Amino acid sequence: MENKDFDPTESMQVISSMINTAKNKLADDGFLLIFWGWLVIAAALIQYVSIKVNFEYGNYVWATLLPLGGIFSAIYGRRQDKKKNVKTYVDRYLSYLWGGFGIALVLTLVLMSQYGIKVTYFMLMVLYGFVTFVCGGILNFKPLIIGSLFSFACAILSNFCGDMNQLLIISVALLCSYVIPGHLLRAKYKSQNV
Repeated sequence: MENKDFDPTESMQVISSMINTAKNKLADDGFLLIFWGWLVIAAALIQYVSIKVNFEYGNYVWATLLPLGGIFSAIYGRRQDKKKNVKTYVDRYLSYLWGGFGIALVLTLVLMSQYGIKVTYFMLMVLYGFVTFVCGGILNFKPLIIGSLFSFACAILSNFCGDMNQLLIISVALLCSYVIPGHLLRAKYKSQNV
């Protein structure tokens, strides 16, 4: 068996290939950014309208849509993992990042009744901003970083608005930090894989 040393150029090509593989995986998962962004925006707007028209069951939209979204995401994630042959360090970092985000999200929502809507939605927007900021940094994808800054700005703005307007503000935060960057990520992926 021959032992071949890589020269620096070959080493950089291998590293670049690994990073591009991880970026392509996230671009596929960019679908999940779009999916979750629109799902939460829809739930927030449905609840907002239901409050405006005095429909008392509007808050059940969260208990219906989000678990269905979770089931769909789990199935989608498993199918994507089966397609992938190699798992890189970037994949591993991203999986820990999004896993930690998921745990923090659940804890924030479980304690919502204790802290109220205003504090909970503030924390959710901070979490959305944090996860997209770090993810954008790992992938060197500026739209995610810029979107995260909008989410942080929405979190600050939410402190000056009433409880009901939190639903509108969180919709803007998700549009800027998930939906728009998610579409840009998918477009980049599609243009690279034509």
